[in-house]
Amino acid sequence: MSATRHDCVVVAPSLIPKRPGDRVKTDRRDAVELARLLRSGDLTAVYVPTVEDEAIRDLCRARDAARVTLKAAKLRLKAFLLRACAPSMNKSTA
Repeated sequence: MSATRHDCVVVAPSLIPKRPGDRVKTDRRDAVELARLLRSGDLTAVYVPTVEDEAIRDLCRARDAARVTLKAAKLRLKAFLLRACAPSMNKSTA
């Protein structure tokens, strides 16, 4: 929508103020209520990440997953070495 020069505001449903007892939901009522809230400035826009932001997030997630995998592998290796070497280390020479 930005490419066609239309203003677009993305609002999280949890941030839309609701009146207690207003349970009847129709598209027409919702559209009128959203227009009224937008005009009065009661809607809070949320940030929509760009392609570059998503790429950085993906990189951070992949790095974190690699870090967790490396830590698990180190723990497995340490446990294996303790099991394999422990009997010979605990024997007394007397």
